[in-house]
Amino acid sequence: MRRIPGLISLTVLLLVLVLACGTSGGAKTPMDAGTYAATVRGMHGPLTVQVELSTNAITGVKVTNHAETPGISDWAVELIPQRVIEKQSLAVDVVTGVTVTSRAILGGVENCLIQAAANIAEFNRPVRAAKAKNQTLTADVIIVGGGGAGLAAANSAAEKGASVILVEKAGFLGGNSIVAGGIYNVANSGQQDTFRGGPGEEKLVNDALAEAPVNAEHKALQDTVRAEFEASKRSGKSLYDSPSWHALQTWNGGDKVGDLSIIYQMTSNALPALEWLQSLGMEFQGHCIQGAGSLYPRTVSAVLPNGIGYMKAFQDGLANRRNYSLQMETKATGLITQGDRVVGVNAEGKTGNKITLKANKGVILATGGFAGNVQLRQEYCEGEKWPDLGRRLNTSNMPGVTGDGIFFARDAGAKLVNMEQIQLLQMCNPQTGATGDLASGGKGVQGYFFINKEGNRFVREDGRRDEVSKAIMAQTDNMCYLVASTDTIGNPDTSLTLDGRTVTYMLENKLSGFVTAPTLADLAKTLGVNADNLAATVNTFNSHYDSKTPDEFGRVLYTIKQTTGPWYAYPRKPAAHHTMGGVMIDKDCRALKADNSPVPGLYCAGEITGVVHGGNRLGGNALVDFTVFGRIAGISAAEGK
Repeated sequence: MRRIPGLISLTVLLLVLVLACGTSGGAKTPMDAGTYAATVRGMHGPLTVQVELSTNAITGVKVTNHAETPGISDWAVELIPQRVIEKQSLAVDVVTGVTVTSRAILGGVENCLIQAAANIAEFNRPVRAAKAKNQTLTADVIIVGGGGAGLAAANSAAEKGASVILVEKAGFLGGNSIVAGGIYNVANSGQQDTFRGGPGEEKLVNDALAEAPVNAEHKALQDTVRAEFEASKRSGKSLYDSPSWHALQTWNGGDKVGDLSIIYQMTSNALPALEWLQSLGMEFQGHCIQGAGSLYPRTVSAVLPNGIGYMKAFQDGLANRRNYSLQMETKATGLITQGDRVVGVNAEGKTGNKITLKANKGVILATGGFAGNVQLRQEYCEGEKWPDLGRRLNTSNMPGVTGDGIFFARDAGAKLVNMEQIQLLQMCNPQTGATGDLASGGKGVQGYFFINKEGNRFVREDGRRDEVSKAIMAQTDNMCYLVASTDTIGNPDTSLTLDGRTVTYMLENKLSGFVTAPTLADLAKTLGVNADNLAATVNTFNSHYDSKTPDEFGRVLYTIKQTTGPWYAYPRKPAAHHTMGGVMIDKDCRALKADNSPVPGLYCAGEITGVVHGGNRLGGNALVDFTVFGRIAGISAAEGK
């Protein structure tokens, strides 16, 4: 079983002592010794717990099967059994941010105790936790936030020789990054050589070059792309791409709201940052796809589910560094300043103890955005584009990502920009807002199409995320079905969702509304949609595959013909996903004041910043953002820039 970073050896010693004593905190009323199992409902499906009991103690707890989110549930799967055995109680603390899985495990243990005729009241005695002492800790660099940007910064700062302390308020590392789809946009990585371009991609380039430039920087970038594109055509390459074209699409796709120079910094560093990730052990699949909302086939996918591979690579890079330490379940409460310089962080431990973190060189805020914070998204982002961002709208965000750091930075003098910009993602589970249950045979947006409840297509699936989301919200019940044939899904026993579950598992456990049918007519009946409409929809879709021409909605991506049954479908609905506004930064990731001067000692990276994505983030750019700018922030802070 994987060891969790930051878990101290004292816990292991306590467990050994408890097991050796047998009766420490155990039951006074005898129960039936033996091994028991119980299956309960977890966050995303069935969860099975196996419990070993003596006549008066819980001697073993193990989660033997579950469908919980990888990388997040792992912390509860390891820590909750340890806490139950150590305390001989069900009244132990849940893992912060992993509440549902924690409680499911505890429910399974309780079920096993009931099977053994235990006196449950004796195992529900409150566990008294002594309040930890107040602490003052010092390092060169203090990082707040253990998601992708924070962990990237920790690695690069530590590589520079700086001492680093990272604080994370949740009981797991990864933040929103660990439930990201694992897709990363990069030009000229080599994977694109397997993607056959065509008229659709050429049209996208020509349309962007036909726009009237809005400033000199825009014109210069267009001129660069034009020259590169012509050279690419002369070379006979199957698909043109470059950091310049990636930057132009990112800026255009964000309605020209972002900072073009910062955007180009991101796209030009995407490949070096990918190679840095690989040096830390990150593994990518060897082919290129087009991610949802990425607008171009430059997306590479992680081998491990969701963002787990990134987090594993970052944690492996830090595992044996003596100049790095981690404070879990530690909540930052504000920045410490001397004059206008940021010199540290005030924080609070799990038991309420005060932790003062002093920074010799700088503080990095990597606390993410606020798409899951209903109050903030309504206050800043509701308007003509998104008139209702209230509680009826789900979010794909993890519960601990609430935008705190943005206001820490503001209070220290940093300027906030583009705070009204928020992205809804069209690919979310209608009940939970999650994205981990997406399945497209690893082929990305080219492998599926959307239909409404009438059985008709209504939008270009390869378009902008905001435009696709608005189109879905205009349909009956504000939802759609994602439909794909066996040409996309392949073998359902091996075809995986983003979080690593097979399509067969989803179907057998009736999860996320997944259905399958041998023919289109059967699928229409199962979904309750008009069979003639669905048949006409597929025929029209395939006619554009044959002709390689855009359809009536503007879709240009036609690389997989949908003909072979069985057919698969599941419901999708937009959810609040990403906030593009936040702290203004420069190329060194220094937080900037309103006069563009830096806030001394303060650096920001990831979704907390507000200058990269503009009015709409391209799918697959978030992981580039946190890797590139997290790495830069760590270097800048370590060097005291």
